[in-house]
Amino acid sequence: MKKQKYSLFLSALIIVMAMLVLAACSKGNPAPSAGPADSDSATGDPSPTKKADDKGAADKKWVIRFDPQMHLPKKPDAQDPTEKKALDELNKEYEALHPNVKIELVKVPTTQDRNAWLQARMMAKDAPDIFWTNFETTWENYHKGWFYAVDEWMKKPNPYNGNKIWGDTFVPGMLDSVRAPDGKLYDIPADGVGVAIYYNKKIFKDLNLNIPKTWKEFMDVQAKIKESGTTPFAFMHVNKGCCDVSWSDTLLHNQFLIGNMAHLDEDKNNRLDPIEIARATKKGVMPNEDILRQEFTLLKEWSQYWPKGYMSKYDQNQMFASGKAAMMFGGSWTIASLNAMKLPFEWGAFNFPLVTKESASLSTEKGAKILGPWGPGQWVIPGYMEKDDPGKLPVIMDYLMFLSKPENISKLDMETESEPNIIGAKAPEGHEVFLEDIPLIVTNGYDVYMGKSFSDAWENGIIQYLSGSMSLDDLIAEVKKAYAKGADETIAQYEQALKK
Repeated sequence: MKKQKYSLFLSALIIVMAMLVLAACSKGNPAPSAGPADSDSATGDPSPTKKADDKGAADKKWVIRFDPQMHLPKKPDAQDPTEKKALDELNKEYEALHPNVKIELVKVPTTQDRNAWLQARMMAKDAPDIFWTNFETTWENYHKGWFYAVDEWMKKPNPYNGNKIWGDTFVPGMLDSVRAPDGKLYDIPADGVGVAIYYNKKIFKDLNLNIPKTWKEFMDVQAKIKESGTTPFAFMHVNKGCCDVSWSDTLLHNQFLIGNMAHLDEDKNNRLDPIEIARATKKGVMPNEDILRQEFTLLKEWSQYWPKGYMSKYDQNQMFASGKAAMMFGGSWTIASLNAMKLPFEWGAFNFPLVTKESASLSTEKGAKILGPWGPGQWVIPGYMEKDDPGKLPVIMDYLMFLSKPENISKLDMETESEPNIIGAKAPEGHEVFLEDIPLIVTNGYDVYMGKSFSDAWENGIIQYLSGSMSLDDLIAEVKKAYAKGADETIAQYEQALKK
């Protein structure tokens, strides 16, 4: 009998101990994770909207498909002599930290229409987990639900950057510059590009010319270059929205707005967002007809120094390299192109000249420079992932936090001659012109004011005006019509997005 009781006691004891062990194991089983961003001190909940409904443990395997655009690793070639290997090296470092995560790079063919590609991917729900697109595309399509809003993630600490709040690590104003008309962030702008005027130092020296600081000096310099038999400026306009006409509108129009738009800047972010422009248009405050008249007059004055065939496609870099043109517009990436050409003369770069009241009475006499989020580090996540695969979002965001560490984005941008948009990151050598203390643009060029139909109407009008087939009064009338239509479309999209 005693034996039987002891046996029963022993069996009960074994069962109780087994239950305790199981409970302990269950309590110690961590949630799905990519690594450091797991803890409450890092990214907190797996998703800002809801926790991942996933039974996976810490060793669950994740594959992040990433379209890195120009950060894609490659060997040197004729078009781009730079070897790109930084992303491969960073991915290996990240995968070593997170053995359960694999980064799979996706290459979108350069012959592929990216907008058509994007639409097809969204419809089929097979886009890369992270893909590249400029913020203008998100503005055009955000109301369709194609993109995932990252606003809540920007409020979280970045464990790879001293646990600083992620949004606070971006250059001031950069996140606001990509906000869609509904006020949300669909694009993480980790890097960007600058725009400057490149010039032939030999031509300037031979003609005893100084770098022009004001619009009047700019016109005087070009007049002397033209007299010498050289084309002053290799200006070109062929592609819709890009680049010289749009850049000129941006750089000129902003000099009438910087410091003079408090009555228009509703959210006080020191920018004019599309919805603010649309509302101001509906109130009859925009466009300012007098400002348009002065801007377009300056542009027409400048056009006398462009090549006769500026509306035809030609190789601007080659015209500049051959010494046939003294100046041209260029971006950050132009530095690599010019270095690769091994030109027989020295070249330099300077920022767009200041428009003083002597040249345009309504100018605020504050210069403007283009330094914005158009680099290869524009990271966008498909909108459908929030419902279809929420457990993957913290893994993706952890990886992007890793890439946006100052040292890491510096390595990436060194290869692409891009400008880091992360505080503490270093710009490539020779990019001092883009870092000059000149106000950043407070509104973008016509090509992203209020949608494609607006930009098409604006651009068609300005080209007719510059070619002499449309008067200034008729151009202003057409632009005002474009503003009215663009405002209606922007507000309609905004209201549609709010209903979702």
